[in-house]
Amino acid sequence: MARHSTGWTIGAALAAVFAVGFASLWSHGSYPTITPYALALALGSAVTSALLWRDRALSGWVVLVIAAVLHGVALAGATAFEDDFYRFIWDGWRTLSAGTPYGVAPSEFFTDPEVPEALLPVLDGVNYPEIPTIYGPALQGFLAAVYYFAETNPIGLRLAFAACNLVLVAIMLGRFAPSRVALYAWNPLAIAEIALHAHPDAIMAALLFAALALLYARPAIAGVLFALAAGVKIVALVAWPLMLRTRPAALLAALATMAAMYGWFLVQDNGAGFETTTVFARYWDFNPFAYEAAVRLFAPDTARLICAALAAVAIVWLHSQSEGDRFQTLAMQFGILLFFASAVNAWYLLWILPFAISGRQIWPFAAAAALPLSYFTGLNLEIEAMDPFVIIWPARIAEIAIIAGAIGWDVWQARKRRESNGPPALKSSITAPRVTAIIPALNEEGSVAQVVTGLRSAGIEGLDQIIVVDNGSTDQTAAEATRAGAIVISEPDRGYGAACLAGIGQLPADTNIVLFADADAADDPADAVTIVRRVARGHDLVIGSRTTGQLEPGSMTWPQRFGNVLAPWLIRLFWGYRFTDLGPLRAIRRSSLEALEMADRDFGWTVEMQVAAARQGLTCDEVPVCYRKRIGTSKISGTVKGVVLAGTKIIYVVLREAFGNFTPGTEPDRSHYQAERARIAARSADQPRAR
Repeated sequence: MARHSTGWTIGAALAAVFAVGFASLWSHGSYPTITPYALALALGSAVTSALLWRDRALSGWVVLVIAAVLHGVALAGATAFEDDFYRFIWDGWRTLSAGTPYGVAPSEFFTDPEVPEALLPVLDGVNYPEIPTIYGPALQGFLAAVYYFAETNPIGLRLAFAACNLVLVAIMLGRFAPSRVALYAWNPLAIAEIALHAHPDAIMAALLFAALALLYARPAIAGVLFALAAGVKIVALVAWPLMLRTRPAALLAALATMAAMYGWFLVQDNGAGFETTTVFARYWDFNPFAYEAAVRLFAPDTARLICAALAAVAIVWLHSQSEGDRFQTLAMQFGILLFFASAVNAWYLLWILPFAISGRQIWPFAAAAALPLSYFTGLNLEIEAMDPFVIIWPARIAEIAIIAGAIGWDVWQARKRRESNGPPALKSSITAPRVTAIIPALNEEGSVAQVVTGLRSAGIEGLDQIIVVDNGSTDQTAAEATRAGAIVISEPDRGYGAACLAGIGQLPADTNIVLFADADAADDPADAVTIVRRVARGHDLVIGSRTTGQLEPGSMTWPQRFGNVLAPWLIRLFWGYRFTDLGPLRAIRRSSLEALEMADRDFGWTVEMQVAAARQGLTCDEVPVCYRKRIGTSKISGTVKGVVLAGTKIIYVVLREAFGNFTPGTEPDRSHYQAERARIAARSADQPRAR
């Protein structure tokens, strides 16, 4: 078995060396043609990935040494089919000589006698010379350093980029199994785009990989690395939402670093490449996927806006579905970006492959076999009748078919895994329910006693105690609740969630079901009987749905109705759970409530509970309930300020939970929850204990 595994590994290494070697050798011809070159990279990438797909008995040193050999073979070739390196050399010289490469197009130097003679061939080779540079300030500093040592020789750039990629491989080996790292480290397309074509994308990938590795242990350092990556290529900003999964130090450090990098160039009053970035975003069109369909239906600017919006929604949805694997999440984010982008070059795959090794999806590695076909353009094939940057149709069809087929396979496999897991199972029944009701109250003297007595007389099985949390009332709410027989505790810090958390801090030890109800008498206490019974029979969370129940005319305002459409729709979009309401009348198992780690202190309490339940895969249900006009004025829907704040907070909580989705065993920052628990514990010592 070991020999069989070793044979496959040797085969993968030989396939990679042959593909890179053939491409390098072919590039030396006087008039090298693209066909054998691109096919060698495509077939080599496919064979290497296929042979390495199953985990092999590899050591880190073997992976690193063979990767170094592959880079060395590529360095022996010539940069025949790409000309971006001319721009890199020019930018390096401009940064060293003028302090900035921005604001002035290379074409303005065509007749400048001050340009060194050695740079004239470089200036002639710069593509799109009428446009100033697009590359970020961090990359400009790197290019200046390379120019200082290598001047106009492109081998300096290729050596520097190859060295950065080997550093990336070494970092990857510290995080993943060598057999997985080899999928990237030996990939012929990746090697060729870095060491042969001289693309700097591996620098961005190395910085992002290091940032993700340090995200929780050293968030401030990770933030600096995120910023440096965006300073290499602005597209790295796609990874920044991952910083929302840890302490604010990461995002603050990233923002400060970005300000310092760009500020250095902006104070020179020549810009920082933003104008060219805008030109690229608006006008570049090469090898697109979703954008190609969109632009057939809409004007180009409209198609770009539509694709950008769809990409943003897809990335947020992706965060909500991810299971804590930030590396795979980033690979998928870049994949979504490229799917909707208007320009997709082969070397853009370097944004994906280093992070894709953490998963078992085949589409990134299938793309490595497909994207070399994008080199079959009218320019490279010297077909005068074709647009220089249009791919011939057989190559285009093959490229799309390979990638679409791989994505279809991955989707099918994911669906099979979900079906095998099945829906969440109901918990065992609670044979002896012990129910505690928690009622947050703020200036509800006219209704709180009615709610307390209504719950008492409703016949809720196992109802032991009713806790009314006085949330800073200035009327007789506390006194009325006490006369009705409730335990009253004080939570002077205003906020619906703060009051609920204070009530949780006073739960009796034997409580196994917690019932939440409002103090405004809008809910019918009789509905609580069914809600509690559903929890006792096996559900984790049961919500009283006003939307599917009976609404008294005027009982719900239009902002409430709109919120009851928007928030459940977002929850269904992100987590697949069908809710119809954010109703306040609800019951939950105590063990499930503790697992949710609730922490929101105001308007986001109800939606946080439902989102957290969906994220954790709890069994949730809804019961149609009757809803009447409340007694008194609502603190939320009764004022414009309350409506705006509540609506904003609900959307914020949904997005926050989407970006901060983790499963047990990962490394989320739970300091906000821990601080809330400590605060409740400290205050509970001064409160009357429920019994």
